[in-house]
Amino acid sequence: MGRILVLTPPIVKHKVLTIMTTPAPSPPRPAAARPSTPPLIYHRFFLTGIAVTLTAGAVWGAWLLLRIAHARDFAAPSAFQINAHGQAQIYGWMGLFIIGFGLQMFPSFWGGRLPAPRLARALLPLMALAVGVRAVAEARAEGRCAGVAIAAGGLQLLLVATFVSLLGVTAWRGRNRGRVADRYLGAGLAWFVLAGALDLRHLIQTVTAPDREALLAAIATWQVPLRDLQIHGLALAMIIGVSLRVLPGLFGTPAADERLARRLFWPLQLAVLVEVASFPAAMITRRPLWFVVYGAATLLFVATAALAAANLRVFARPRVVLPRLSPLTFIRAAHVWLAVSLAMLATGPLWAHWLGIPFSHAWHGATRHAVTVGFVSLMMIGVASRLAPRPYDSGAAGAAMPVTPFVLLNLGCTLRVSQQVLTDLTPLAFLPAGASGLFEVTGLVWWATWIVPRLLRVGQPLVPPAAGLAAGAASAPGES
Repeated sequence: MGRILVLTPPIVKHKVLTIMTTPAPSPPRPAAARPSTPPLIYHRFFLTGIAVTLTAGAVWGAWLLLRIAHARDFAAPSAFQINAHGQAQIYGWMGLFIIGFGLQMFPSFWGGRLPAPRLARALLPLMALAVGVRAVAEARAEGRCAGVAIAAGGLQLLLVATFVSLLGVTAWRGRNRGRVADRYLGAGLAWFVLAGALDLRHLIQTVTAPDREALLAAIATWQVPLRDLQIHGLALAMIIGVSLRVLPGLFGTPAADERLARRLFWPLQLAVLVEVASFPAAMITRRPLWFVVYGAATLLFVATAALAAANLRVFARPRVVLPRLSPLTFIRAAHVWLAVSLAMLATGPLWAHWLGIPFSHAWHGATRHAVTVGFVSLMMIGVASRLAPRPYDSGAAGAAMPVTPFVLLNLGCTLRVSQQVLTDLTPLAFLPAGASGLFEVTGLVWWATWIVPRLLRVGQPLVPPAAGLAAGAASAPGES
């Protein structure tokens, strides 16, 4: 089966993946009652997500970082510009990948079908519109722009709720629910809605703040729990759930221990919930007990997230022969960055204590970058690169990826994380920290030139015209 996944064209691979990632079906029903193969739509969401990150996402972030380096001050760009860039990364880059993959694959996981395919397809242009409008309006956040930004944020929440509702109905009607992976996917969907609601609240609070003091108070109180919801809740739950479902089938890695994954589920979700609830309570009341609760929840999150990631066994020897640099290499690098971010998350208070300050913004920002770019983005790149069609008749060599994006992305992330921490000690570290964004953007652009042509071929016939009409006719029904 591993060799089938290496050599099979991607549309057939989609069907093989559906079989491999779905538990044994119940007794067969009449053929007319079985769900038909859904049309391939994930590539449109992936392409749009790449376009967003190469404009309002990573590229804008690199520009903001250069401004920070030039001023040697993390407050050089306005908080509104930083948050506008952040929402583009959350909804436009990560969010569109989640929505596209979810609409395409979750119905296959659950043995169901989407109840409203046209509505599902409409999520893409509407979310892209909301992200673009909000990026422009929130960056200004004055007068009418503030109202436009709030309207765009409201539309984002509505679209997220629609996406989650569509998949909720699909799961309820499906025949193959009940695997532990589905718990994580369900938790990810729940965190998506909660994060969207808190994000809208935070947006309203910031763009309508009467003065700078109120703005800074809102950011200090609510920005951390918002990012915890988006990264520790939404991103991690989705990645673990999807990994439990597809890593063995896509990459040939050994299957995870589902009993361990089940035991870790509730402690991990509880840790995120307590993180999100205790931090604003601590900031509002200033009672030491709440800070202790937040610290304990953070340590619980670190421990459970580390165990859940290790349980995926991405560093075990795969059952298939892969090239030296394959999508699995990106997956493994992502897990290294997750370990780095968890270690930094646990030791952040020690760094601040050593410096004699209550909180290190530099250390905290570096920790966030390690998990968002190092872990989440590299996981997205690895999975997307594995799903993308390969050139016809390329065989196992078609799974090879260019080395330059891998080097640039990891070099950029290493520079950013290490040098941002060092800005606590010397202003000279601002320069290499600022340059790190250029490495990351160049790596993303290089990867985009590799994957975009492949994504544009999704759904197209994979045999050359000279192969004959008979072969084309035989494969056509499976390519619909």
